[in-house]
Amino acid sequence: MTIDYKQLEALVREAMFTGGGINEPSAPEGVPHRMPAADTDTPEQDKGDPEANHLYDVALAAREATEKLVEALDEPIYDDAYEHAFKASACLRKALNSLEGSGAHPMPDQRVVAPDKEQQPYGMGSAGAMGYYTMGYAGAGDMGAGLEEQDSNLKGFGTGMVTKQAQAKGELERSKAITKGDTLDGVDNRERAMLVQIEKIMTNIAEKDNLVKYRSVLQTTLNNLLKLSAKQQEKK
Repeated sequence: MTIDYKQLEALVREAMFTGGGINEPSAPEGVPHRMPAADTDTPEQDKGDPEANHLYDVALAAREATEKLVEALDEPIYDDAYEHAFKASACLRKALNSLEGSGAHPMPDQRVVAPDKEQQPYGMGSAGAMGYYTMGYAGAGDMGAGLEEQDSNLKGFGTGMVTKQAQAKGELERSKAITKGDTLDGVDNRERAMLVQIEKIMTNIAEKDNLVKYRSVLQTTLNNLLKLSAKQQEKK
């Protein structure tokens, strides 16, 4: 029996493309297969309380001006003025977050500060933070006095201010205490080498970059070290 391939091709084409064939659209002609969903959300620029939004704009302009002042005062001779300007910038950050809590809805390009820890999904003030926190080195029972001590050690981390003169005075006193054995007396030479290396690395980053940018990473690392150390001390 011979096969008529041309006739077979015609039959296949007829089955595929006519009268509801497998390659024919199942929907009625002229109707798209997909329709976009209606966007019923309020536009970003129309969200929030109008008065709170206006006050947020004012506070944002003040924050930006203060940041320029902080940058301009970055000279040793202006240490006192720099400290006051830096504190003013931190206060304006809190003002922006407070206004957002009062009904302001900033545009995406206006969110120039980190939200309060209560508003952060993994901040210590949020409800979901506890489950996330215990996924690390700490167990459920580590959330008591040990955590309070760790928070005390890192209180104000990345937000405090130390002038050049105060740092130099502190380093001098610390050097004398190390020489007398009042400080680091129980530290062996390998640990001393590690401390010196860590200080060099942090100083290099601070001089060539900006250590404050890595505050959250450092804080997480230090918290983990404190928790591990606390567990080791409990075992002893």
